Amino acid sequence: MRLEGKETLPIWGKTIPGNTGASKRDVMNIDTSLTMEDVFTKYPGIWDKSTPELGDLRGNDFMVWDQEMQNGYAEETYSDVPILVPYLVENSDRCVILCPGGAYLTKSMDSEGSEVAAVLNDAGISAFVLWYRSYPYRAPLMYLDCQRAVRYVRYHAPEYGIDPEKIAVAGFSAGGNLCGVTALCFGNKPVQFEGYTPDEIDAVDGRVNALGLIYPAVNAYDDKIMACIYGIDVYRDEKKRHERAAEYDMLLHVDEHDAPAFLCACMDDEVLPPLRLAELAGAYQKKGVSCELHLFPYGGHGFGGCIPHQMGPFPPADYSAVSQWLELFVNWLERTLA
Repeated sequence: MRLEGKETLPIWGKTIPGNTGASKRDVMNIDTSLTMEDVFTKYPGIWDKSTPELGDLRGNDFMVWDQEMQNGYAEETYSDVPILVPYLVENSDRCVILCPGGAYLTKSMDSEGSEVAAVLNDAGISAFVLWYRSYPYRAPLMYLDCQRAVRYVRYHAPEYGIDPEKIAVAGFSAGGNLCGVTALCFGNKPVQFEGYTPDEIDAVDGRVNALGLIYPAVNAYDDKIMACIYGIDVYRDEKKRHERAAEYDMLLHVDEHDAPAFLCACMDDEVLPPLRLAELAGAYQKKGVSCELHLFPYGGHGFGGCIPHQMGPFPPADYSAVSQWLELFVNWLERTLA
């Protein structure tokens, strides 16, 4: 979703790694006659949990075309410009870079972006919502976008009145995978991508000072989201799929030097296994890294700012239990970024 009327900050310089200008239609079957109901009923693609087979992905392709290309920030060619949408609070020296989810197909820029940013602003905390590249782009480009966003904010911190040591990232679902993998697997690694020459922003520290993971994909060994992150060919090759998944498995990459983490999900989440977060909390404990874990009894997947939204044919979940997560998150940020 495009946030109309909001300032946007392009995070890369003159060249953007991975942008070739070629047509995305070479890998996408964009059938503009479909409806959003067709996406969930006729061509669910990666949403279909009944079989490991990918099946017909035209519904997924239509969703990307409709929500990202027609009504978002994406182009029909590989020339997308990743941006940050700023929500700054005067005299705030702390900020959170928010990474909306959407299965690496789309981005929930409102429910997991602007609505959460509003709550943070009310608490005196600045925020930036990241629009990153996703399907049909492949890893590591989305992770490089997130790492670049951290470096961009730290580089420009004096202009925003932000302490460069008080920068958090928080992500939701696929966005949780994005910022979690970026923080735990990429950290301050240099940008190495064929044809790209690093600039002065790339020389800035890319590590985060706090990490929020809200119903994230902790790992994705046999999840169809792998087709969106790494490509259909990788998903259909079991050996390659497991090798790539292990490379970006958060459970295998927690380090004693990692930033404190805030983990949150609901026990009735049918999209991603909530107890995977308990495993991640255990990994943090073993490394002696501060970690706060909240598992609520109900609230489903995708609760974001806890404002009910209709998602396809599915009714909004009951947020009466999980709505307190935002207050808990703000309190955690206050302590962690003190």
